[in-house]
Amino acid sequence: MKILVSGAHGFIGSHIVQHLLNTGSEVIALVSPWGSTRNLEADSCHPALTIVYGDITDPISLRNIPKHTVVIHAAARVADWGSSNLTEKVNVNGTWNLLRRAEELGVTRFVLISSVAVHRYTGFKNADPRSVPRDRHSLPYARSKIQAEDIVLTSHSLEGVVIRPGLWPFGPRDPQFSRILSALQKGRLPVVNSGKAVINTAYVENLVHGIELATYRPEAVGKTYVIADEGAPSWAQLFKNIADQVGCPTPQVSIPGWLASPAGIVMEKLFALVSPSTEPPLTGYRGQLMLRNVHFDITCTRRELGYHPKIPWQEGIRRTLEAVI
Repeated sequence: MKILVSGAHGFIGSHIVQHLLNTGSEVIALVSPWGSTRNLEADSCHPALTIVYGDITDPISLRNIPKHTVVIHAAARVADWGSSNLTEKVNVNGTWNLLRRAEELGVTRFVLISSVAVHRYTGFKNADPRSVPRDRHSLPYARSKIQAEDIVLTSHSLEGVVIRPGLWPFGPRDPQFSRILSALQKGRLPVVNSGKAVINTAYVENLVHGIELATYRPEAVGKTYVIADEGAPSWAQLFKNIADQVGCPTPQVSIPGWLASPAGIVMEKLFALVSPSTEPPLTGYRGQLMLRNVHFDITCTRRELGYHPKIPWQEGIRRTLEAVI
């Protein structure tokens, strides 16, 4: 297949490109005009790779996209603070523009990389991802992803599929992992409620394998999948695993659950007044992130896609650290 990957220069997008090339697909890497291709350097000379520049918020700039069979739409503005208009422009309008262009080119399948942030983190373990309501309408990013999912799944001319990575997707080239590691080493990484809440991780090699399955399995059409690793590690277990491997202390500060989210909201409002272009160190969303269990059952992903995560999360952390340090 010839597959177009949007956001191909990003963390997840670049791994999707690499995996597809390794498994024999032709890949069109769609990179934003201002995006760096550093993450694609290792594959830049691959004969099956074509790099195309285009802005998904500008339909005219998408006209130079060559014909292809499948779209994997990984481009997005991922932010829990700042302009809701920009988030909607990129995540909603951008999805619509790319889908319309795909229709013009006769694309058969459109796979959207969404987020479990569409759900309010009310506390659930082994939850059915198709039963938990998409109810986080107060967060612009989550609201934009709900709208993008609806655009893809209600298309009558394309086979739409929605992928939601586990709450913590990670791996080499992941800037978030590097920030966590730095904060951990400096003793500046707090946890909430002692880090007891459990989550799904999604090591990037497992994740991109699941995304590839979603591009061709007939069972996937019109459906939503959480792709994640085996197990249900707690935040405390994750951070201890990293700390043990790099030889630094585990997080020493634990924020009470009742305080975490309100403190984040206050911090957001303060920064919006004093320095609106600066990312606050804590937001309302981040205050809720470690508060309750956010863990989904992946049985339907196994059964319908034939997905089996091959790499344990512990090994994923080892490989990520090996690439980062």
